[in-house]
Amino acid sequence: MFGKYGITARMSLRSKTNGGLVYLVPEIIMRVACLVPLLFIWRSLAERGARVEMSVSQLMSYTYINALAADLMIVQSCLSDWDFDTRSMEMFTRPMSVFGQVIARTVGEWMPMLLLFSLPMLLLAPAFGIRILPESLWALPALLLSVSLGFAFEFIFYCVTVRLRNVSWLTYVIRSAIVSFFSGTVIPFRILPFGMDGWIRYQPFGSLGGAFLALYVGSGDAAEILPVQLFWNIVMWTAAVVWFRRSRERMVSFGG
Repeated sequence: MFGKYGITARMSLRSKTNGGLVYLVPEIIMRVACLVPLLFIWRSLAERGARVEMSVSQLMSYTYINALAADLMIVQSCLSDWDFDTRSMEMFTRPMSVFGQVIARTVGEWMPMLLLFSLPMLLLAPAFGIRILPESLWALPALLLSVSLGFAFEFIFYCVTVRLRNVSWLTYVIRSAIVSFFSGTVIPFRILPFGMDGWIRYQPFGSLGGAFLALYVGSGDAAEILPVQLFWNIVMWTAAVVWFRRSRERMVSFGG
């Protein structure tokens, strides 16, 4: 059984590099172009004496690791553009779980950028003065729970798309706006104003990338973060499985 999903992941990896590795260069450049200015912003704030709840070292590590693991922090799979090319129909014709196919395909699509961008940038981290060692080993299970929850949200938002009758782009835009802020991957919860940190980290999106990053840089408590992540994984995966089974009968696809 695992062999089927392993082959699916390998095929997805190859699909990302079929045109040659040179076609990945623009995306790598864009990621670097987005990362470097953020690092300079944190340094500039420190030099100006800005007072925040995290050290400059933590902020820079937070931003750097988030950029390297961006695909894992906020999971985006083929579900985001289903039914534009009848991918959903194809998956139901194969002797494999749709859940397993989506996860395998997504993991396979992650590999090129992890190997060609994340790994080299990880090795270059000392040159930017970035601490790359995690402050807590609890960051690893937090990452696994974060990725797991990300896939649950993928299926839930797909069900929203089905209910909206293929308004995939609208769902994608709304989802991106909500998740980017409430996940804590763009702005760490600890530096949010007006005491927002006291409640925003407990909402379901707060258990995505922001939870892992908080443990990675030492700005969060594992005894508080991990139980919340586990709770939302149970709730969201239950909702995802139940809603998906009910929504697939409503699927509308071009071509009938």
